[in-house]
This record gives sequence, structure tokens and C-alpha cells, in this order.
Amino acid sequence: MDKRALLADLKKLKMKMKIHGFILFLLFCEFHGQPYPDELKNSKQTLNASEDSNQELSTIKIGLILDSKSWVGKVVLSCITMAISDFYMLNGQYKTRIALETRDLSGEPLHSIAAAFDLLENAEARAIIIPEMSSEDLFLAALCDKANVPLLSVSSISSFNEHPYFLQLAQDETTQFNGVAALLREFKWRNVVFIYEDAADTRHILSHLHDTFRDNDVDTVHDIGITLRATDDQIIKKLHNLRTMRTSTIIVHASVYLASQIFKNAKTLEMMSGNFAWIVTSKTMNLLDFQDSAVFETIQGVVGLKSYIPASSKLRDFTLRWRREFQLGQIDLEIRELNVFGIWAYDAIWALAEAIERASVDVFPNRGEGFGLNLTGLAPIRVSNIGSALLSKIRSIKFTGLGGEFQLRNAKLVHETYEIVNVIGNLGKRVGFWKPACGLTKEIHPFTNSCSSNSLETIIWPGFSKTAPKGWLVQVDGKRFKIGIPVNSRFHELIGLHNDEQTNETALSGFCAEVFTLAIKRLNSNIAYEFIPFYNHNGSYSDLVYQVYLQTFDAAVGDITITSNRSQYVDFTLPFTELGVGMVARVDNKDPWFFLKPLSVDLWIMSACFFILTGFIVWFIEHPTNEEFQGSLAWQIGTILWFAASSLVYANREKLQSNLSRFVVGVWFFIVLILTSSYTANLSSLLIVERISLTKNDYIGYSANSVVKGIIVNNLNFQDNRLKSYKTPEEYDRALREGSKNGGVAAIIEEIPYLKLFLAMYPHDYTMIDSSETTNGFGFAFPKGSPLVQELSSEIAKLREEGILLEIEKKWFRSQSSPLSLDTEPPAIKTLDINNFSRLFLVYAICELVALLLFLVFVLREKMSIKNYIIRKLGGGKLVSIFRYVFPRMANTIGGINAR
Repeated sequence: MDKRALLADLKKLKMKMKIHGFILFLLFCEFHGQPYPDELKNSKQTLNASEDSNQELSTIKIGLILDSKSWVGKVVLSCITMAISDFYMLNGQYKTRIALETRDLSGEPLHSIAAAFDLLENAEARAIIIPEMSSEDLFLAALCDKANVPLLSVSSISSFNEHPYFLQLAQDETTQFNGVAALLREFKWRNVVFIYEDAADTRHILSHLHDTFRDNDVDTVHDIGITLRATDDQIIKKLHNLRTMRTSTIIVHASVYLASQIFKNAKTLEMMSGNFAWIVTSKTMNLLDFQDSAVFETIQGVVGLKSYIPASSKLRDFTLRWRREFQLGQIDLEIRELNVFGIWAYDAIWALAEAIERASVDVFPNRGEGFGLNLTGLAPIRVSNIGSALLSKIRSIKFTGLGGEFQLRNAKLVHETYEIVNVIGNLGKRVGFWKPACGLTKEIHPFTNSCSSNSLETIIWPGFSKTAPKGWLVQVDGKRFKIGIPVNSRFHELIGLHNDEQTNETALSGFCAEVFTLAIKRLNSNIAYEFIPFYNHNGSYSDLVYQVYLQTFDAAVGDITITSNRSQYVDFTLPFTELGVGMVARVDNKDPWFFLKPLSVDLWIMSACFFILTGFIVWFIEHPTNEEFQGSLAWQIGTILWFAASSLVYANREKLQSNLSRFVVGVWFFIVLILTSSYTANLSSLLIVERISLTKNDYIGYSANSVVKGIIVNNLNFQDNRLKSYKTPEEYDRALREGSKNGGVAAIIEEIPYLKLFLAMYPHDYTMIDSSETTNGFGFAFPKGSPLVQELSSEIAKLREEGILLEIEKKWFRSQSSPLSLDTEPPAIKTLDINNFSRLFLVYAICELVALLLFLVFVLREKMSIKNYIIRKLGGGKLVSIFRYVFPRMANTIGGINAR
């Protein structure tokens, strides 16, 4: 029994040992199992004591300068320690080992210089790592250049390109400014205010930020620098001044501590509402996870850019191990998330350890080289004999680390992707990404490195609004919107002031005012505004536009022409009037002999002679054989003249028998066709053009207070000495009536809206003879970046499409003294009437009367009836038939007389 019991106990013990061994194996895998870069793996490596004992190891000292009181310092130190352990556990065959020399700043950044001297001179550090950069580190970079010692930074602050031994093994913060600009373009924000932490490193990137925004059509209205030592009162004062700028899109580039102070005071000023859009950079977002809930309460709705670390099993496993080990070293602290600085520091150690191994083999296989002594301008420090080689090896290393692909370009880590994070509650919700190759996108596919779509998920803005802020404060602190209007307009139908009899107040009227009021009303926005008269003795509307630029007025409404020079100071809406300039001249059609002007006197005489000659030649040929050309002398003369006259309208009824006469008549018909066509064309040309003729000696009138003069000289090629300026439409009328020869002008050149009103006042005396689109029409002026420009432009376009703008134009574009309204087209040229040919009809009537009187006298002298006279003396019934054909009216009249 005892033996059996003993055997049973041994079996149980053996089973327990197997279980315990399995548990120990799992624990070993948990604490030491860590994926490493594939490039550095060697499946044939073994870690046995015999190999380690036989190797001759070289210890390379690496300096680490950090502040153990900060979260970044704590996280970086823990990650670096784990990285050294993990690297050499995997690469046990390497002949070099990193020995970490740590110097604690204890909250004093100035101690970094003394620490660097100590590491270079006493500790003989071959490289120095610094997690957090400050303005004092500029000198630190210069010191490492002198010592040929690489300075590795895991800070996102922009690196100093003028220092060859400075390496930024972290994402450069300047790469995100294109992402910020893309975010601004997404929501059509053109004007922004930039609030930054007033330090040397931030001032260093201001010019780069402005250039980036300018390339993306974004204007930085103002830069506001705030120091870390700024009090709440100082911050409130700067934020209060920001409200007067009317720009509600604000970018904050500051450390997380200063940013929290800014947002706390902004909330006090009620600037964390739906009217404002706050964008923070990675300088704040990368460390936001380390803040308490009080900070999150002040930044609800803020959108920021955060350095993107792609998810992987390596990162997940390391994070689990880091939490356990960090908790063991920091028992009194709450466990926080692993930030990007720790990940970059981990990968930096792997790159540095690999570079040291490669450099030590290539440069000094023996250990005893040491440092050489070199005197600098400051103090004697040792110069590294492997610094150049070590720097070269680090620059060339590539592998896949915790942060993704590790690769340096221009001494900086190639890492340009950012998360777009929306702060909601006590966490940041990812709403998308920004990547240079994709722009803004919802998702990034890590395997294909492609993007889903150029859009973002729904963002909750300050005030818990899903509607993006407009980016511009139309009204500040309940103040009314101030709109400047010109009081010296030449046409009150466009813009004018009048006294309202009901309210006994000065009111605004006119075409421009009605279009603006209607467009504002259609916005469905409760914008309180007031019209403020602008009195300008010079009469230049450019002065009114400049007052908008100076923010004296919030907008300018009136007959303000859009020009390129004015557009440099303000933004204009779409034009709400017709574009271009036109020319108006006087219509003169009082010449009673106007119908003779198409042909010269010589041509009229020549034409008449050929009429008679053609009839004579046809008679001469046809007379011997054609009875229609025979008869008495009077009859034959009449036939000749009638044949010639009837050829004008191709009404000849005499039958031609000779081919010669037919040939003559065929040629004559062609000549008649040319003559009549030329007469018609010249007559039309005279009616349209020659009545309103301009010669090189004529004077041209223009408005004294408009932009037309430059257009006339530059585009229409008129000389200055031919130009005369006038101010009112009454002066236009007087100058045109006087004409160039009497001290006036032959034509007026003005913008089309003014000419349409002028023609409405004088509809019968003047006409528009030419127009060209050399101006841009009238528009409403707003400060640069105002969202009302786009919104009002959209409403103006709708008013035009719906025909409402045309109805308003017909309402106002009419004369106060004339009931005729003016259509969109200029008045047409008057057609010919009886007055144009009164002399022609008078001569014809006189000829008829003379012929009738002569005929009656001749009949009375013969003392016979008219019928008998015709039968006996003029050839009988045949002649009567011909007479009835030639003169039907007179024959009927004569027949009536005989009947009586």
C-alpha cells in the first residue's frame, strides 16, 4: 500500500510540474514575446550562455536628455528601456551594446545645455536622444555639429536643416499645414486667425504656414502669439480682440497646456458656440489623451489633426506589455494610453542600435579608438571618430517598426498621414484622414495603401451643431450690420435717399437697394442691418469700397462697378446689372431730301440719261417691225419714256421682236438690279449710321465720376483731348443737342445701366449705337472672405433665372417725366414715313396737276367732247385702250366727266 501510494504521489507531482512548466512558458511568451522588424530577424539566432560568454562586446554610450516630470519624458524613457532590451534579446550575436546615459532636466529646460556638455565630455556619448525640443535646443544642435555627434529628436517640432547632425525621427509638424488647408477648403473657409504659442520654434514656421495657406487660397487675417506665462486676463484680452475681426475660423498651434488655457477662456467669452470653428494641430492633439476630464469639457466640438499610427499586431502586443511594465515603475500614477512619442522613441532606438552595429564593424573593429580632442570657440570638447559613419548608417536604414515604415528623407521621418479627430465627450472620435496622395478621406486601406472617398464623417461642431460654421461673424455682440451707400449717385433710380412720410425717417430706394433687400430677405437669416450714407466730395466710389476694407462699413450697396483694383481690397457678389459700356448719339432725320442722299448728283443724272437712251435704242430697233412702237410722234415718245420707267420695276408689257433689243434690255435689267440694290443698301446704311456719324474731330462725352474714362482711352482708342466730362443726365442732353461744332459732343460713352436710364428719360431723341462688354457690371462689396458674398451671389443668380431681376429693372428703369418704360433692348430706329418722302410726293402731285390742266386746256380749245377727241385725233379705240392701260385713274376720271 505504501509503495502504491508513493507511486500515486509521484504521478501527481509529475502532473503538477508539467502544468507549472506550461504556465511558466505562457508567462515567458507574455513578457518576452515581441514581434520585431522583419528586416532585422534572423531565424538561426540562438541565445545561449556559451555564445554570449565567448563574444567580445563593445559598449557604446548613448545620451538621453529628458524631463522625468513630464508625461512625454516618462513614456519615452520606458519605451527606450524596453526597446534596448527587446533589440538585443533578438540580436544577441551583435558585437555592440547600447549603454544608456540619462540626464534628467527636472523641469528646467536650460539644463539641457549643461547635460549635453556632460554627455559629450565626461560620458563620451556617441549619440544623444532628446524627446522634447525647445528654443534652447538650437544651441544644442550646433554643439552636436561641432562634436560630430548625431542628435536624435523624437519631437514633431520642425528640424533645423542648417544642422547636419540633427535627425528628426518623428513626424515633422509642418507637414500637417497642407492638411489644415484641405480642411479649410472642404468647408469653404478662406479667412482664418492663427493662434500660436509664442516661442522660437513656432515663430520659425510662421512664414512656412503663410506660404502654404496662400498656395491654397487661404488668407491668415491675423497671427496671435500667446506665451506660456500668459495670465487668464491677457488671454481673454487677445480673444476679445479676435471677435472684432469677424473671422470665426480659428487655428490653434500650441502645447496642450496652453491650448487648454485658451479654450477655457474662450468658453468664458462664449466663443465655444456654433458660430465658431476651432481647429487644433497635432501639437495639441498628440498629447490630448493625457489630460483630465476638465480639459475635455472646454474643447467640445474642436476638430484637430493627430499623427496617425497604423494598427498592427506588433503595436497591440507591445502596448499590452508596456502597460504592465509602466504600471510597475509608476505605481502611484494612473495608466494612460501609449502616445506617438513613445512609439517613435522605440523605433528610433532600433534604428540607432542597428546603425551602431554597422558603423562599428566598418569603422573601428577594435575598441580602443576613443575620442580625439578638438577646441571650439566655446570650450574643448571631444570629437567623435564615428559620428559621420553613424549618421550615414542611420539615414540609410529602412524597416517596419511599431509606427509603420521607418525611413528618413532629408533627415526627417517619412510619415505624412494624419487622423482628423473630433473631440466629443472625453475622447476623440476619428472622422477621417488626411494624406497628401488622397487629400481628405474617410478610410485608408493599409494593404492597398488606397483611400475610400474624398469626404469626412459627420462632425459635431461647438454648440453640438452638425452644421459647419460659416467662418465669418456677420454680427458681433448684437451690433447691427453697417451698410454704406453713396449719396452722390447721378441717377436716383439706381440708389437714392428719400423721406418716408409715414415714419418721417430717411429711407433708401432705387433699383440697387431693392435687389439687395430682396436678396437678403431670401437668405432666411435674421440679419439686422442699417444703411449709412457715405458723403464723398470727390464722388469716387473707390473711397466707399476702401471704407469697407478698413471695416468702417460691413458692406457697400449701390451702383458700384466691379473692377480689378477694387477687388484687391474687397469681395464682390455676382453682377446684378448688364455688363459693359455703350455709346449714345442723337437721332437726326429731318432732311426732306433725304431719299436722294444714297446716290450722288452725277450718278442720278447719269442714271436718268441711260434710262432715256435705253428706251430710244429699243424703239429704234423695234420701230420698223413692231406695231407697239409705231404711231404718232407723241405716242412714240411716250412709249420710249414709259418703257424706260417701267424697267425699274420690270413691268414692261411691250413684246420685243428683235433679238438685239432683247439683248439690250437684258443687259439693262442687270444694271437696274445693281442700281436698285445699291440704292437700298445705301439708304439703310444712312438710316442707321450716317444720321449718327462720328468724325475724327468730334468730341465724346463721359461721366466725370466713373471708371469709363480709362476704358475709353485704353480699349476704345479715343484721345484725351477729344473727351469731355459731365455729371448729370441733363448735362448729357444739353451737350448732345449742341453737338461737337457748337461746344457739345457727338456721342456719350457710359456704362449700359446709366445709358438705359438716360434713354428712358429721352426716348425719342437718342439711341444706343454701339456697346461692348468692357466692364463687369454693378456688384455689392463685402470684406474679404465674407460668407455673404457667396450666399448673395447665389440669390442674385436665382433672381435672374426666375425673371424677378428683370421685373425690378423694368420698374425702376423709367423716366419720372415719361410714362414709357424701357425694355432690356435699346429703342429701335424709326421706320420711313411720309415725312421722309414729302418732297417726292409733292413733285409727283404737281406733275399730275400740270398734266391734267394742260390736258383740259387742250380739250377746251378744240370745243369737243373728250371722248370724240380721243377717237378722232389720237387714233380711235386702240389709243383709248392704251390710254386706259397707261393712265387708268385719269381715264376713269375723264369717263366720269363725259358721263356727266
